[in-house]
Amino acid sequence: MTVQTNAGTAISVSIAAPATHDDAGFAALTYTLIGEIVTTGTKGPSVALVTHSPLDKRAIQKYKGTVNYGTYSMGLGLDIADAGQILLKAGADGAQIDVVHSFKEVKQNGNIEYYRAVIMSFDRAGGGNDAVLGANTSLELTDSIIDA
Repeated sequence: MTVQTNAGTAISVSIAAPATHDDAGFAALTYTLIGEIVTTGTKGPSVALVTHSPLDKRAIQKYKGTVNYGTYSMGLGLDIADAGQILLKAGADGAQIDVVHSFKEVKQNGNIEYYRAVIMSFDRAGGGNDAVLGANTSLELTDSIIDA
């Protein structure tokens, strides 16, 4: 694989859950494209550090604890008529507030990432005279990312 830019990346959302947490399960879903995404953040697992300090060892023992699959943020140009943004808003504070959503992210080279997440926020952003009205959304991933 060679490096690539983020240009051309398309992210879509579905309210449905895959039958299986794999490429085939996610590929079977119907997705709605999220329009006007201008920035994305980082995503992926991090593991909590668990330490144990027995008196007789005089050294800290280290273990892996729970896995947090991460927070993923996106900046958008606000489009209140965009079907994907409507789903993000409904997931943050609406009819789908308790739904774990499925996401499909198609990269510039055609590679696909699938993941599940709860939508934690959909905030509107202002700006100055030369700024596009925007929105920011925050996702909390609930499981591992599937590369297809």
